[in-house]
Amino acid sequence: MRQNKEINLDELFNLAKIGLTEEQIATSLGVHQSTMTRRKKDDADFAETLKAGKQAGITAVTNALFTGATNEAKPSTSAQIFFLKNRARWTDRIETEHTGSVGFDVQLDSALSTLKEAGIDPASL
Repeated sequence: MRQNKEINLDELFNLAKIGLTEEQIATSLGVHQSTMTRRKKDDADFAETLKAGKQAGITAVTNALFTGATNEAKPSTSAQIFFLKNRARWTDRIETEHTGSVGFDVQLDSALSTLKEAGIDPASL
């Protein structure tokens, strides 16, 4: 029978909280990625700790982003834009629908004549 390596759940939580991938967490804990996959499936405490750590990291960054965006003394415009694009569906895209046709009539000979009449040599342009 295979013995499970003892994994410190506090360490698991902290590694997940700082945003490491599961592969990086496995390496940090000294286990194989397949061990992570198996433990998530077989050990509810392990799976819940990993999930809670990931959520804690997301919450911390979300709070920092919100604080930066709403800081009255020195608000971060980048944080505000990022927040609004992701939460309020703001977009940089401007979509314009064109109907009909767009065209122009080139009357080169007339333009050259007008320049010459005005005393401008078209070759000098």
